[in-house]
Amino acid sequence: MSVGILCQHVLNKTVRHAELPVPSVRMALLFYEFFDRYKEWKIAKRQESIGKLIVSCLGLCILFIPWFLPDIGLKISFVVLILFCFATWYYFEVHERVSHLYVNVHILHHHLIGKLEVGFCDHEEPCHCAENFRCYVLENYNIILDKGSLR
Repeated sequence: MSVGILCQHVLNKTVRHAELPVPSVRMALLFYEFFDRYKEWKIAKRQESIGKLIVSCLGLCILFIPWFLPDIGLKISFVVLILFCFATWYYFEVHERVSHLYVNVHILHHHLIGKLEVGFCDHEEPCHCAENFRCYVLENYNIILDKGSLR
């Protein structure tokens, strides 16, 4: 098994990745592709949650402002309604992106799990290479590489 620093050229820049306990550069590239998409998905999920919170708060403001400010409440509610529409549009855009990213991450996760189960290393005798890699990823990246859903 070769363990070392992996270099990847991106737009004439060299990106160095930390050492991974993987038998090949291709396996490391597959993991880093998965990890980059996973991080992007997690960020998008966080944006979706923030968007949902903003939409909820604006919706409540639309309902309660006229009660607390009877003189100008309807005018303010109309302005908040416009903000609500923009926030809802933003939420739906982010939600669509989260769904798309989840599909990509799920496919890469499935591919990575398959590699771990059948083709991770070239040892002919029983070994613990795949299990060691799973433990490494869990400890360093907090990602469980088992069958099942992603969190």
